[in-house]
Amino acid sequence: MGNLEQSQQTIQKLMKSGVELFSRKGYSNTSIDQIVKHAGYSKGGFYAHFNSKEEFLLKIIKDGIDFYFDDLKSALEHKERNLLENFLNYSLRLVNEAYEQGASLLLIQGCMNSNDLPMVKDRLITQMEEWRQFLARFIQVMKDEGIAKSPLDARTLSTACMAIFNGYNLQHFVDERIPLEEMMTVVLELLQIENPKTGRK
Repeated sequence: MGNLEQSQQTIQKLMKSGVELFSRKGYSNTSIDQIVKHAGYSKGGFYAHFNSKEEFLLKIIKDGIDFYFDDLKSALEHKERNLLENFLNYSLRLVNEAYEQGASLLLIQGCMNSNDLPMVKDRLITQMEEWRQFLARFIQVMKDEGIAKSPLDARTLSTACMAIFNGYNLQHFVDERIPLEEMMTVVLELLQIENPKTGRK
């Protein structure tokens, strides 16, 4: 195994350990010592890849959600594109994978702890603004092509979509009877997009 591959394996194991402990004990109640012990590494192994627990948390959040925006960017760049189908498929993938991998729950934890963690707050503001701007761009293209018919502007719609995502994840965490996939029905109604499965908005 090469050094790069070994380094990536270490990062993935540490992040998996962090997700498990943060989800179970909370961010504030989880120490770096606990993370490295749980992952089977030393503190040196942690600090070889991360400067702090805050940076570690932010990487978990970013890596666990960024793939969605990579997917949407790819959809916009395809000449033979089906924006609605891609939007639905990629959004459902985000809904499920971000929750299963812990990124959506840690995003909520990061927000909840951000007033006590200025660096996390500043980085989350920047990160969420990047996500909001790109989602607004994608929504604007759907509006321009007559797919999304909501009279609200694209930025407001993207902010509302992010709020729906966070709200459903929080409620599902508390009560698993709240289905995560249901949020897509709400998003389609918000954007005033005709559901291709039902033929209704």
